[in-house]
Amino acid sequence: MVIDRFTHLLDRLARPQARWVIIGLHLVLLAGLYLHQGILADKEALKYIGCAKDVLQHDLSDLTGNYLKYAAYILFLVPFTAIGQVWLAVPVQVLIGILAAAALGRFTERSTGNKGLGQLAFALFLLCPLVQTWTLALYTDHFFTCSVILFLERLDHAQRPSLPVVLLGLLALFARPVGMFFVVPSILWKLMERTPAPFKHRAVLLGSAILFLFAITVPRVEQAQLAPIAAGQVIAGVGGHPIVDLEGSTIADAQCHLLDHRGVAAWSLITGGRILSLFTLTRAHFSTAHNALNMPFYALYPLALFGLWSCWLNARVRLLTLLLLLNMLLIGFTHDEWSGRFTVPLLPWIIFMAVHALKGIRTRAEGV
Repeated sequence: MVIDRFTHLLDRLARPQARWVIIGLHLVLLAGLYLHQGILADKEALKYIGCAKDVLQHDLSDLTGNYLKYAAYILFLVPFTAIGQVWLAVPVQVLIGILAAAALGRFTERSTGNKGLGQLAFALFLLCPLVQTWTLALYTDHFFTCSVILFLERLDHAQRPSLPVVLLGLLALFARPVGMFFVVPSILWKLMERTPAPFKHRAVLLGSAILFLFAITVPRVEQAQLAPIAAGQVIAGVGGHPIVDLEGSTIADAQCHLLDHRGVAAWSLITGGRILSLFTLTRAHFSTAHNALNMPFYALYPLALFGLWSCWLNARVRLLTLLLLLNMLLIGFTHDEWSGRFTVPLLPWIIFMAVHALKGIRTRAEGV
């Protein structure tokens, strides 16, 4: 009976009109978020807007220096800054979000072979408050998340990397520093698509390991960025221990300082706490209503684990598992952020895994 109802739901989701209903609910959610928080254009957003103003004055020093890793988003803001209406970037972000949700739906449909499941992924992305909060912010998070989705979907669809794929990859690569953990392994995976499976998997894993080592050993990281790592803070700016004689300028140096001063046991707990924090959708400092909206999405986690187990032989599932692991390790070696922003780029792929679980549950139930 339950399977019959679920099948009926998927059939209804597969109908063209269902997409418009989902988009309508999405706009209602955004309206509610807007009434609650407005457009977030403070703190970090002011840095991007300021850099966009510098670009308009032909000063590229910050764009090619301090903000090179965020350059794609700053360039996105330039035309809106030029007309003095930077808030107009938000409606465009809404449109980009809908396009990204549609891409996630296509990607999921190709992987599961079911249009209704693709539409379900489309809906979950557009109706996830933790993601959509950042649609109404002039921060990089929503733009970056959507760029990654669009890039991975086009890369998966293309026979070989084409100009649109390359451009989307560059957007993702230069929207946030962690873009390399999505773009580089994915391109390597695509380039080795036709090689024998064992060699392909080892090569992609080796390439990803080298990429991670590069990330934690790249020099000239500012002391202000290394301090939360060395202090053992799970969330940057919260708790930790005083730092004494921090030397070096890499993430690895800060990690060595933490190990030397706290020991292996404490280091393991801190690293585990950071990873656990990454997947924590609720926060003590969030309002009760905010936490209540996010709570139902915890159901994605057990479903995603089941989807991983039931569809492990699926090449897309394996690739996305690797991308999730790289991001988990990076947070484990650095720190989380107070508002849960670092979780946002991972949620589309957790949704993807969770939808695969529903496919696996349905298949097993029908086979009984």
